[in-house]
Amino acid sequence: MKKYLYLCFSTTLFASPVDSLPSFQGFKGAINTPNATVYKEGEFEFLYTNQGDDLSPSSVIDYRDNKEQENYFLNMGIVPNLDLNFRFININDNETKSKRGYILRDRVINFKYQLPFIPKDLFQIAVGMQDVGGGASHLSNKYAVVSKDFKNVRATIGYAQGKTEGSTNGTFGSIEYQPFDWLNIAGEYDTHDWNAAIKGNYLATIGQQKINLGLMAKSSADYNDIYFGLYANFPFNDKSKSLKIDTKNIPSTIAELKKYGLSNISYRIENNILYFEYENTLYTYSDIDALGMVLGALTMSNKAENIVVVSKKSNIKQLTTQVNTKEYKEFLTTGEFKSNLLQFSGITTNKKLDESNSDRFKPTLTLKPAFVLVDGSEYGSFDYTLAMQAELSMRLAKGTILSTRYNVPLAISDNFEEGRVFDYRNRNKTAAEIDQILLSQYFQIDLPYRWINLLQVGQFDRKLTGGSFESSISSLNGNHTLTAKATKLKDDMYHNLDRYGFDEYREERLLSYQYYWEPLNSNIKLTTGEFLYGDEGAMLSLERYFSDTAVRFDISQTEHEVKGDNTVAKLTLSIPFGTTQKVKTKYLDIQGDYLTYNRRKTIVSQGEASYAQPHHLKEVENSFTLEKYYLNNNRFHPAYIKKNYNRLRNVFLGE
Repeated sequence: MKKYLYLCFSTTLFASPVDSLPSFQGFKGAINTPNATVYKEGEFEFLYTNQGDDLSPSSVIDYRDNKEQENYFLNMGIVPNLDLNFRFININDNETKSKRGYILRDRVINFKYQLPFIPKDLFQIAVGMQDVGGGASHLSNKYAVVSKDFKNVRATIGYAQGKTEGSTNGTFGSIEYQPFDWLNIAGEYDTHDWNAAIKGNYLATIGQQKINLGLMAKSSADYNDIYFGLYANFPFNDKSKSLKIDTKNIPSTIAELKKYGLSNISYRIENNILYFEYENTLYTYSDIDALGMVLGALTMSNKAENIVVVSKKSNIKQLTTQVNTKEYKEFLTTGEFKSNLLQFSGITTNKKLDESNSDRFKPTLTLKPAFVLVDGSEYGSFDYTLAMQAELSMRLAKGTILSTRYNVPLAISDNFEEGRVFDYRNRNKTAAEIDQILLSQYFQIDLPYRWINLLQVGQFDRKLTGGSFESSISSLNGNHTLTAKATKLKDDMYHNLDRYGFDEYREERLLSYQYYWEPLNSNIKLTTGEFLYGDEGAMLSLERYFSDTAVRFDISQTEHEVKGDNTVAKLTLSIPFGTTQKVKTKYLDIQGDYLTYNRRKTIVSQGEASYAQPHHLKEVENSFTLEKYYLNNNRFHPAYIKKNYNRLRNVFLGE
């Protein structure tokens, strides 16, 4: 008895605030029911569980006997107060599928929104929905939930309205108790079962990135099988800070800056102003990092009163930034940012300066994993292709880049092979070969706003040749960008693209408007026109960057003369592959690129099947499009730089 009292006393004394952990349904919650907490902005999580859901409309308690179910989740916080998770369900039970007709594979979208303006120490309220736009009624419900934290205990009560008896329907409630910072114990009533769970959490750090690793197990009073879950949580906005200047690793003079790895450098001092031009051929993912390093180094070593920095791309001027030397030095020292610290202007027309560190004819090797995954389709559980791409590029002249890409397949599933349903997505790349040769020519028109154009000709992909033209006009502050794109390609592989007609040419005619939304630090883009494989319509996109990790959510409505009308939601997650800086050698620069993972779901009416769309929303893509290369994924403009001013300081201070 004394040992029991001591345990109760010690766990209460040393208890931790209740963490917001994932549930077995993906969203933040106790076990199968949600609480009112949500994922933070920049928080991403991969979750696997083997819990068998009760899919029976009559809620037969032994329905899950002899069933094996796998659940894969991608959970995230893209915007404030909003949970979003994508779920793939796979059930190994062919007998039930043939006899009862249940869908044993499904792709599910869930969301939960926490009401703002309520003090968190009072209580929290959230509303949400499971299986948005899906046809599986046994998973669909709408709910409202209220949670209240009492030190190391969270109490939750809510109400759900489900579609069938098998779904969550009625009043539910839960208690979560956290005796230690690594241990969480939960109990709940989910409108069908009384459940209990235990969750363990371990915080690891890889480099500067924190990762929360977790293991959880649950059981039920009426159905006492034990189910497990594993998760890895990445808070991309939560990185360790290092604000001490490391003089051994940063350039402190112009001479050292020239040796640091930047190219096409030129400078002069005139009328107490230092003019400095450079091109970022050092940092892989963000041109902001190069600007921060240049401004920091020039400020610390320069005696001129003002500094004017011109950033270039392929030796074409991108942006002109002006700072006061004294004020910027104060910013580096104190971290205090004043609204007028950075002054931006249009493209300068200064007299030509002598250049050094030219990157002309110096090749760059880019290594990139190419990964395509189709999960939970009507054709199979997991269909995939994985390849490693080696791209060699070289600047031949001002604005002229020649590039070639070698694709090496590593793994491929049956449905990606020749003649199978998903071979279009990979263009049947079953052998190592050169699949892209491009000549890209950029040219700029000097106006009060930024107007940049791109002409590309060559082989864009395997047996896909022709030309593409892009033209982009941006406001001086970068908040507004209008882009037009026209493409015509000859397709020597898929003449009979839709298994019906015959057309050897692919055309792309797209017009897009992009707005940089400063409060959310996001790009909102509306694209309309004809996509590469003939679907016409509109697509609305929201893209956010958390450091160099990007997440993009698309919702589109298009029509196709063969495929008909489709409403499709798509999520794309891009994670940097490789180091933030290029590996610089005498004859060759080596860099990584993004590993891209996407999931899509066709939005259907209740009871309809959600079919995969192999060609939907396809656009011409390569490393040298205006958006990716010259505009640095639409992040290198004054509004974005001012919003992310801390990155300028942190890169120089060695974070």
